[in-house]
Amino acid sequence: GLDGLKGATFSSAALGTSSHEEDQTAVQIGNPIEEKKAADFVLAARAEGLIECITDCGAGGFSSAAGEMLSETGGEILLDNAPLKQPGLLSWHIFLSESQERMVLSVEEKSLERLRELAAVYETELTVLGKSDGTGILKVKHHGHTVCELDCGRLHDAPRLRLRAEWDTPLWSALPELASDDLGGVLRRVMGDFAVVSREPVIREYDHEVQGNTVLKPLAGAAGDGPQDGSVIRVDGSQRLISLALSLLPEWGKYDPRAMGRACMDECVRQLVLTGANPEKLAVLDNFCMGNPHDPKELGGLVESARGLAEAAAVYGTPFVSGKDSFYNYFNTDDGPVSIPVTALISGLGIVEDAAHVTGSSLRRSDSVLMLAGTGSVALGGSVYARTEGVARQAVPQFELEAAMALYRAYHEAVKAGLVLSAHDVSEGGLAVTLAEMAFSGKGGMEIELPAGMPAAAALFNETPAQFVMEVAPEHVAGMRAAFAGLPLVELGAATGGHAKLVVKRDGAVLVDEPIAELKAIWKGGLAKWY
Repeated sequence: GLDGLKGATFSSAALGTSSHEEDQTAVQIGNPIEEKKAADFVLAARAEGLIECITDCGAGGFSSAAGEMLSETGGEILLDNAPLKQPGLLSWHIFLSESQERMVLSVEEKSLERLRELAAVYETELTVLGKSDGTGILKVKHHGHTVCELDCGRLHDAPRLRLRAEWDTPLWSALPELASDDLGGVLRRVMGDFAVVSREPVIREYDHEVQGNTVLKPLAGAAGDGPQDGSVIRVDGSQRLISLALSLLPEWGKYDPRAMGRACMDECVRQLVLTGANPEKLAVLDNFCMGNPHDPKELGGLVESARGLAEAAAVYGTPFVSGKDSFYNYFNTDDGPVSIPVTALISGLGIVEDAAHVTGSSLRRSDSVLMLAGTGSVALGGSVYARTEGVARQAVPQFELEAAMALYRAYHEAVKAGLVLSAHDVSEGGLAVTLAEMAFSGKGGMEIELPAGMPAAAALFNETPAQFVMEVAPEHVAGMRAAFAGLPLVELGAATGGHAKLVVKRDGAVLVDEPIAELKAIWKGGLAKWY
């Protein structure tokens, strides 16, 4: 169809004020039901050994999918055979369309009959698009005419574009004196920030529980609306499960993209482990977004973030099993180009070896102990607090990758020993948001004694990686200390059935005294004006 036409071209060009009108056909129109049928067909064909090689019909449509598959052998593509969504498509429309839910398979001719049987079972279309021929020439035919004939060497042995990258880390300002009054008001502002508020309207747009295999939902807890660190899905025919999580820290990319890469990898890994995954059995995908790669500073941010990701992946042992990028996300204005921040989205999956390892992030009892693993810092760069409270030019937090991995291994052993009731990572919004979100389950209030050592505002709102809060039964506190021997672990306080508030104190002084129901209302309504 015409949807997805020139999508690859669109993603490699500057945006303008009329892009939303002129480039509407660049957007692919997805069909999740058709995607599921096609995916099941592919898995069944793979199980029977019927596929020699396979590629998705993504950017560039047939031109890249078939062009790449035939890069060594050459071959013939017959556009007359391609199923069409609408009549009247030109040759180049069919060849370049990026309409979704299409896969290009290379198969032996003897497998065709069985493949057609499987296609009928899974109710998906199967079409012979062409063949390889050993000529090294890509030939495309339509209506009896050759509409394209290219030497594959000209396509795949092209010169490389060499670009310059540079990055200068900004000079940071000293940490100003942070006010310790009205921290409850600060928490309310942070809870209502776009980076923190509930994504429930987005989550509910599509049924994420199709087939009933979702063990840990993105929203869970006693009321079914508490945020979780990831999701866990049951695998049919196996005792093991799959954990899914992701991390996106665009604010960090503005200041220190290398630290952003490290932190994104850490947050994704941390969330996978907290949802029950074995830290030794994880994999990730990278998705980069940036402005104009011909701008050395913009490209420098990309290079730095890739370096940070590589450093973290090497320590965490997380292979990149796939990825994607989107460049040229910028507008030309009278005052010069305006680019999006260099951003890395890290999506991860992990193996959960037993459903008993899935605890969730919501408070389960009103008499449990709350313990913080990891070490915070006064670095507030990239944090929601710094943005909402006007604390400018602050360095982003740094952390040790090896120390973080030691925490995750210890946590996994504690989970296997049954010591953890629930756990939630410290991320956007900091410790105060983590505690509030855990309490959204409605099981009880919280009485927290903030440890000494840094300004109260920094302790509550810093977003230093490799931190998480665990809910532990009182009788398991000693076991938890043993499990984390030699690692940073502090007892924060306890859940209580005596009230339904988040109360934070230090040395007897009350710093935060906020009704959890009111914090939750702020958090839940954050996207209301868009939905």
